[in-house]
Amino acid sequence: MSSTAHRAIRRALLSTVLVAAPAFAADPAPAAGLTGCPPFEELRKQESEKIAAKEVKTPEAKPTKPELRAELLAMKDKDQQARANAAANAKANGGRPETALILAIFQADQDNTRRMRELVDAGEFPNAAQVGRDGIRAAWLVAQHADKDPELQQKLLKLLEPLAAKGEIVPQDFAMLVDRVNTTQGKPQVYGSQFRSVGGISHPQPIDDAAGLEKRRADAGLIPMRDYGCLLQQFHGIPVDLTPHASVIR
Repeated sequence: MSSTAHRAIRRALLSTVLVAAPAFAADPAPAAGLTGCPPFEELRKQESEKIAAKEVKTPEAKPTKPELRAELLAMKDKDQQARANAAANAKANGGRPETALILAIFQADQDNTRRMRELVDAGEFPNAAQVGRDGIRAAWLVAQHADKDPELQQKLLKLLEPLAAKGEIVPQDFAMLVDRVNTTQGKPQVYGSQFRSVGGISHPQPIDDAAGLEKRRADAGLIPMRDYGCLLQQFHGIPVDLTPHASVIR
């Protein structure tokens, strides 16, 4: 397998969003990387509490487009299941999942991106009244993994921005998409959410104004950077070094 393919594998696995951590996620941290990390479940609880604190608590009316909501939720499930399968297989096989499982991630992303492109081009990107806040989060997840269509990803960021302002998606999710779009375009990230593995060690992509990083993370409801690094290290089983890469690695 080529070095380009290996980089694609690492990106696919590191792009897993911790929507629902599978059972293998709480394995002990590897010998190298961050030490003295809190237990995985403690970090997950901390992250979940911060997300809950930013969520809109008002009751939702019945979505006006239930079929589209169901479709978006199925897209999210396809995305997450493909990544969970590959991550579990990688941990059982020295960090390299079977090719078929990587191809399943690429296929899920391709299918989801194609469908999202259809919705956007038709002017049918939904709001929470139409598909519920969980439907909007599913749409955000598709945007997060639409790296092969950076133009669409940029459009989705703009479409989601007013929804984030109204609380229809939590600021943590919007912050991650900002970082994703920036790094896909070769720009430094803002919130430090995007990591890339080189030489078996995962580092953050370059960060703009690193001195203000922790304040920006706190304002967006994100856990501190070191805790986030510990969370990723334990979830993926890849040692983490919080020193950012010198330039964006695609």
